[in-house]
Amino acid sequence: MPNNMPNIPFLASSTGPAWLPAAAKDARQFAYWGQLIMMVMFVVAAVMAIVSLVTGSWGSAAYFIVALVVLAFLFYMMNQTVFTPIDQGKFREASDKLLIWGILGLVFLTLPGIFLLLSYVRLQEVFQPQYQQYPTQYYQQPQQYSQQPAAAAPPAQQQYQAPQQQYQAPAAAPAEAPQQQRSEMIKCKNCGVQYPAFMRNCPNCGAPR
Repeated sequence: MPNNMPNIPFLASSTGPAWLPAAAKDARQFAYWGQLIMMVMFVVAAVMAIVSLVTGSWGSAAYFIVALVVLAFLFYMMNQTVFTPIDQGKFREASDKLLIWGILGLVFLTLPGIFLLLSYVRLQEVFQPQYQQYPTQYYQQPQQYSQQPAAAAPPAQQQYQAPQQQYQAPAAAPAEAPQQQRSEMIKCKNCGVQYPAFMRNCPNCGAPR
């Protein structure tokens, strides 16, 4: 199939700019095939409309005449509402028009409508975020951060405490040792009072020992 058909009015080029994303290129190709099918079906519908008018099939003639109008309208609008926006990078504008023309084509002309909807679906991938796949050796391992011990809090000012001296009870005074030798007692012969033997006289009556 030739890349360009300049002799056919309103027929878009089969190739777009080289910078188009792959999804946009595929969507443009689907739309181009849909436009070619519209051109072929326009010729077929024109022949069938003439045949229906000649044979008196007014219902068929009316259907083919409506199909001719829809085909002519879509064929004309495709270039300025789909191909030109795609070539200019206006993918959202082209996507909206592809959905409308695809539904309209399904109602009257099944095959062109299918190609236009396929073009619409393929073009949606342009709006999805692209992630570049890198080789595994370029992956940067996450850095491991060792948890540093928390800085020691400054020691609280300690109050000076004098060392507590254990209370010791004073040592009990040693008990008086019992008299090693108890004074020898003698009994007064006069009054009968006992007194120490070292005394010479009775302390009571004064009588000599």
